[in-house]
Amino acid sequence: MSMLLELKLKLTDKPVLRGIDHYWSVIMELHRAGEPFTVRDVDMAGNANKASVRDFVRRLERAKLIERIGATEGGAGIFRPLVVQSAAPQVRRDGTVIESLPANQCMWNMMRGPLARAGFTWRDLVAWSQTDETRIKPLTAKAYIKTLSAAGYLTVVQPGKGSKPAIWRLLPHMTTGPAAPKILRTKMVYDPNKNTIVNPVAADEVQP
Repeated sequence: MSMLLELKLKLTDKPVLRGIDHYWSVIMELHRAGEPFTVRDVDMAGNANKASVRDFVRRLERAKLIERIGATEGGAGIFRPLVVQSAAPQVRRDGTVIESLPANQCMWNMMRGPLARAGFTWRDLVAWSQTDETRIKPLTAKAYIKTLSAAGYLTVVQPGKGSKPAIWRLLPHMTTGPAAPKILRTKMVYDPNKNTIVNPVAADEVQP
């Protein structure tokens, strides 16, 4: 059995085999096996839209995180990674690497931390989640709370009233791991810690 076939995951639990975290994990698995990769290799190891895989590979090449070492008979590029790391690189379309943590990751870190044990509001997320590199906008905080609440991650400690915002708390059994739940283009929530979404649908992770 080829390494590519071994990388294919069972779909009995309908995991999401797409998004940059999955693409990068396939690239790293192939690299550890001593194999280069093509866009088709990554695409065939999941259930992504091939255009999304191609876009990610293009970004990695522009960022010089991978290099083209050849081509298939059909002319498709054959690549190998120039960096080895567990976390998927965050790369803009122009090839610049995003060094700062995404806003959702900053907010998730705060929700899981000691500052949020008594509950938090969107204002708390704005005030406590921001870093020097990542600024949290009020609309971003409100939207993330709304989406996680709809997905069953949060519970209301105290409803909002007038100008006083609601107080929320992360449910203990939904503290699934360190990676922040991601919002897909369909507005569904993808939890990379469990490799599942609320209702499996055709969706791709929103990239900057």
